[in-house]
Amino acid sequence: MGRYAGTCYFLLLTLALKAADYKVLDVQRVPLNGDPASAVISIAVPAQVPEIACDVLVAGAGMGGVAASLAASSRHHTVCLTEETNWVGGQATSGGVPALDENRFIEFSGGTRSYMQFRDGIRNWYRTGGNLTPAATAWENLNPGTCYVSPLCFEPKTGVAVLEKMLRKPGLQLYLRTVIFAVERQGATIKSALAWQFDRKKVVRFRTRFLLDATEMGDILPLAGIPYVTGSEAKSQTGEPDAPVKENKACVQSFTYPFAIEHSAHAGPETVKPADYEQILKRQGFSLRVNYPEEFGWKGWVQYRMFGEDPPVPNNMSPGPFFAWRRLLDARNFKPGFTNDVALMNWPRQDYGAESPLDKEPATLAAIFQRAKQTSAAFLYWLQHDVPRDGGGAGYPELQLRSDVMGTADGMSKYPYIRESRRIVARGTVAEQDIVDEFQTGPRAKQFADSVGTGFYMVDIHPCGANEHGRMRMPKPFQIPMAALLPRDLVNLLPAGKTIGVTHLTNGAFRLHPIEWNIGEASGTMAAMWLENGSEPTAGNVQRELAQVGVQMVWFDDLSPDDPAFRSIQSAALQGIYPMDDTDLHASPDAPVTRAEAAMALTARFGKKVAKKEAVALAIREGWMATDHRNWFHEDLPFYWTDWREDKLPGTLPPLKSHRTGPVRRRELAARLGQ
Repeated sequence: MGRYAGTCYFLLLTLALKAADYKVLDVQRVPLNGDPASAVISIAVPAQVPEIACDVLVAGAGMGGVAASLAASSRHHTVCLTEETNWVGGQATSGGVPALDENRFIEFSGGTRSYMQFRDGIRNWYRTGGNLTPAATAWENLNPGTCYVSPLCFEPKTGVAVLEKMLRKPGLQLYLRTVIFAVERQGATIKSALAWQFDRKKVVRFRTRFLLDATEMGDILPLAGIPYVTGSEAKSQTGEPDAPVKENKACVQSFTYPFAIEHSAHAGPETVKPADYEQILKRQGFSLRVNYPEEFGWKGWVQYRMFGEDPPVPNNMSPGPFFAWRRLLDARNFKPGFTNDVALMNWPRQDYGAESPLDKEPATLAAIFQRAKQTSAAFLYWLQHDVPRDGGGAGYPELQLRSDVMGTADGMSKYPYIRESRRIVARGTVAEQDIVDEFQTGPRAKQFADSVGTGFYMVDIHPCGANEHGRMRMPKPFQIPMAALLPRDLVNLLPAGKTIGVTHLTNGAFRLHPIEWNIGEASGTMAAMWLENGSEPTAGNVQRELAQVGVQMVWFDDLSPDDPAFRSIQSAALQGIYPMDDTDLHASPDAPVTRAEAAMALTARFGKKVAKKEAVALAIREGWMATDHRNWFHEDLPFYWTDWREDKLPGTLPPLKSHRTGPVRRRELAARLGQ
């Protein structure tokens, strides 16, 4: 059952909720030392429970949960958003990873409009705080930490402040320190959910019309009786080249308790050596040496040094010095004396992979989380005492824990950084061969007609403790198919985070900040439309709504969600109408349309997506376009609207609103045909 235990769990799937005794884990209270079971809460459900009604109940206020809540509330539905910690933001804040894992095009595209607003809000928070230098204030793509792993690294509290402001919407209620522990399902309908409020020490019931699971580990799936998978699938199940011969449900990506350290001028207070330090050191093999496998054409073993400012090549994908890699605050960006350099510690050797956190009873999970915390504490001690120093010696006692950055007494993140959750048995699944570059020709990964978003990140597998080796495979920019968000069986629940229908391997590419946000935004929109129409929305209708609010569903590297032509270009591209080069990712909205591209757009418009040669032949044969007196088509010349013989087309086109005859720009073609 995972994080919750109840005496009548199975009855709850088909019957109304009844009084029972439950146990839940208060993840924010898991101690670094001492009895981990002290974080387990026993709940007796009273006969009378206060009720809260909302159209959409979103469990988990991480990246996906926030985006889903914003999407549903923007369509005028009431939303209840629960979060078991006291911070919204999930992996970006309470999960301790405010060094955003993004894509190399993120400043131009690759994030939804609302995600870009989140990023802009972070930068504006620092600009208006009055602590930046004039140069940093004027820096267009401000990166407070000047980190190398991401274009944007910041303090978790900043992310919390920005997201809380975004969530102040009519009809959207946020319930912090609240965890759902039981779900009432009658047949195919989820009716309500019971939740425990840690701070108020009381049970509440949420009456809802739709439930979204945006929890970090897919905690709602077992409570609601939704079929799901855990761990790694066998090659025979997925056909993935890198999948193991046998499935292993325990092989779940390792997770981490991140923390932050400050580089001071002098040594700070002595850190107490962890009791099991030697055993942890042996298990983890702490090191700043990383293997980038030569069999993939990479560098092989790379030894990081602690400090330095080497620029990464290319972009943020090449190793830089260790401390600056995930630096959250760069003192050079702030007024003298305001801060020292502060860096995030989220390093592969710090990962805890000895045990899976999924499907564990609360007391067992508390013990697993404590061992993961102790692993991070041992890594801190190693950095302060045993890591080889640049230039000789061992240890950096001047690296001091900044517990205030994570907002906890022990300095560890409020919630562990979970990389892999339970995954729904969905109507469609994305496999490794669908996205990895060596299996895909052209600039993009496999195209899905029901795309509801995009992503671009390495297939980055942090190995489990079941004899798995880490993998990093480079994908092509990929799509998020709507079928991967739909449970196999019809029910009023959708995943809104890492719980979608991907495999153990492809989860490594779908679990990152902007992609999880996109998944949540798509799920929130789908749930809202479902309620509005009384039935499951079609992919085409969902795509039209997502294009309107700035969600990219066909990948372009030069098309901002704020571009006036964004909606029409996305719609035209989904229909196969928009000119797309098979060698690059450019939308080039102001480029002239060629006559051959115009022929391809016509054939796609009237239901036949074909290659250029066939499209040109069809347009000539049907009289849709003409040749000159020499019978030449001139396929590479610019297209004019008058080149189409619209009276001979098998259907009518939208009226021409432009007063220009040509050459026709791509954005103009999209505006007319992408409606």
